[in-house]
Amino acid sequence: MKKRSLLFSGLMLASMTNAHALPYGFNDARSVAMGNVSVATGGVTTAAFSNPAMLMVNETDDTFALHIGAGAVFIEDGGITDDIDDFQAVQDQFDALSKTDTSAGNLQALTDSINAQSQIINNLDGDSLLGRASPNVALIYGGDSFSVAVTAEGNAYASAEVEVGTLLPTNRTTTDIQNDIIANGTLSIDPDANFNAIGVITRELGVSIASNFSLLGMDVSVGVRPKVISAEAISFDENISSVDTDDIVDKDAQDLGNFTTLDAGVALGVTESIRVGVVAKNLLTKTLTVDSKEIDFDTQLRVGVAYNTSFMTVAADMDLIESDPISAEDANQMLALGVELNAFDYVQLRAGYQKNMASGASADDLISAGIGLWLGFNLDIAAVVSEDSVGAFVQTGFRF
Repeated sequence: MKKRSLLFSGLMLASMTNAHALPYGFNDARSVAMGNVSVATGGVTTAAFSNPAMLMVNETDDTFALHIGAGAVFIEDGGITDDIDDFQAVQDQFDALSKTDTSAGNLQALTDSINAQSQIINNLDGDSLLGRASPNVALIYGGDSFSVAVTAEGNAYASAEVEVGTLLPTNRTTTDIQNDIIANGTLSIDPDANFNAIGVITRELGVSIASNFSLLGMDVSVGVRPKVISAEAISFDENISSVDTDDIVDKDAQDLGNFTTLDAGVALGVTESIRVGVVAKNLLTKTLTVDSKEIDFDTQLRVGVAYNTSFMTVAADMDLIESDPISAEDANQMLALGVELNAFDYVQLRAGYQKNMASGASADDLISAGIGLWLGFNLDIAAVVSEDSVGAFVQTGFRF
């Protein structure tokens, strides 16, 4: 039987999914801790990946900053990993039984095994796995009239599902099994399903440029981030009774080439404490194909609002476009809420909440929390959890 830890590791390492089917953004520890709000809360140390317009919001008046971060999130919609483990355990017992013996004991064991496997397969219908790992680095110059950031980012996206098709009967009797053996000379019933995974690993290089001006007495910041994205993809399909993660890791990735696209954002300082932001990512869309499966880099549009004082920040973001999945996972249209309490710029306590507002979404809401520390350098840690999800992000950096 393949162990769950191996299945998890193989998925995270090699079976990645399309970018637009995962929750928006996963780029810095502060945003992750605050429920992934970022459109109106980013600053010079975090805005390069979220809303480039927010590069003009220099919270510390430092001129240069270096951001280094990495994180991962794993989302399990249903008990797919446990169910696959259970299926393979029953399969081991099933394989040890005679398929021609019609004695009462053997017939009962065959019947129990087949019904148990059928029930597990039925439980897997609609279940999916999602994973994402995101290391990144940014070097930022924050000036009075313009700001610039050079960014490098890697993203490994993972999506997998079990393809069930028609639900199987779970009430077969020993008579059904005996009749099948007699009719065919051996048992022909063998419940199975396919484990499908598709993935993409991307690398992004970008340059964010922002400036600001005054309009009707309000501060307005605008920013753009042209970027080049290169991608590789893996597609995997195997029966769940024999799926082996070594086969996934050893499978060669297909080079999908590279393309250029653009992010753009606006931030409006309505008052000294209230800011509204809008950001559009991947304004130039692209569709890549691996084994006839399409991977879409669609435009993402998000709006956010934040109330900020020297001691507290409260913010909300909302996706304006629902992103479609390519597998069995939910579509995404996230509502994000976050809060940060600041103690004299040395310690920040953060918490957040995310809810998927997409039609038909069934995944649990996400709760997040984190802490930021100034130790002569930045150290930020965030965690996000739900009943079926777990993730973390760690970030460090310098500013001067």
